[in-house]
Amino acid sequence: MAPMNEILLIFTFILSFLLALYGTPLARRVAVRYQILDQPDGRLKKHSQPVPYMGGVIIYFSFIAPISLVFSFSRSLLGILFASSILLLVGLFDDLKALTPGIKFLFQIVATYILLKSGIVIDLVFFPGWLDIVLSFLWILTVINAFNIIDIMDGLAASIGAMSALTILIISIYTHDFLVSIMAVSLAAALLAFLKFNWEPASIYLGDAGSMVLGLIIGSMALMLSYTPYNKLAFVSGLLVLGVPLFDLGYVILLRALRGKMPFWGSPDHFALRLRKLKNWSSAKTVGAILYLQLALAGVVVANFFSSPRFTLFSTVLVVLVFIVLGGVLARVKME
Repeated sequence: MAPMNEILLIFTFILSFLLALYGTPLARRVAVRYQILDQPDGRLKKHSQPVPYMGGVIIYFSFIAPISLVFSFSRSLLGILFASSILLLVGLFDDLKALTPGIKFLFQIVATYILLKSGIVIDLVFFPGWLDIVLSFLWILTVINAFNIIDIMDGLAASIGAMSALTILIISIYTHDFLVSIMAVSLAAALLAFLKFNWEPASIYLGDAGSMVLGLIIGSMALMLSYTPYNKLAFVSGLLVLGVPLFDLGYVILLRALRGKMPFWGSPDHFALRLRKLKNWSSAKTVGAILYLQLALAGVVVANFFSSPRFTLFSTVLVVLVFIVLGGVLARVKME
């Protein structure tokens, strides 16, 4: 990487980190003043006091501001900024309980369409163009909702998002995708600073605004990476880098369906909640354990770019088996 690019990455990291570090307390005060709060309900939301939302707003601002200073706006970057702006506003309305799930999902589709229109589509040489578009559409919608649904524990979504962004940063440096590098380093820095306030006991939450924007940005970056020039099966890395939120999404939907419940109705079926109860851990210790799993996935993702398709196939099957065993063990935990 050129020395100038390295300087820009370092500058972007420092600026984004400082914006989130000093901006989060301000966002928290605004949320308290205007009563944008997550109220405990004693069922799924068991925190003792109302906790401010608005974390997503400062993450978005800290992400976009440094990029605006150091990078020329391209079609794909404008698409991400436009689509994430829509989800940010929709998420804020949803945090205020002003939207139905159907309306929220409709705007997720609109934001995803904007991304595809801006050219953010996976390009797999062995698939026809129309199938690339369909897969990209389903991918973005899935990742948006995966991050939205995994945001159920102090520090979980933000820390998984930070580690995913750092993994994507490593790959993008290797594949010379500098736009992805800038976005990844800015997002990772913002989330790392935000975790100071979001770690247990959290004094501010991402809210739907933050979790959906997080899913959209990370899902987009995973699509923008170059895969097949390095390994014909390396595109599987896009799935593995987001393996934890994707597993939780599928796990929750499966368990709720087996009980005859609607997939997106709230319930304590998340694997993180089951793991916490099984081990009698604090939220912080549970998130820490999940981060070790995310770190292992990151190692597999990076290894895919330096290995053969046979290794990718073997490692992917192994990861799937690990998740199946984990899901089976946790399914035995009796939840309320």
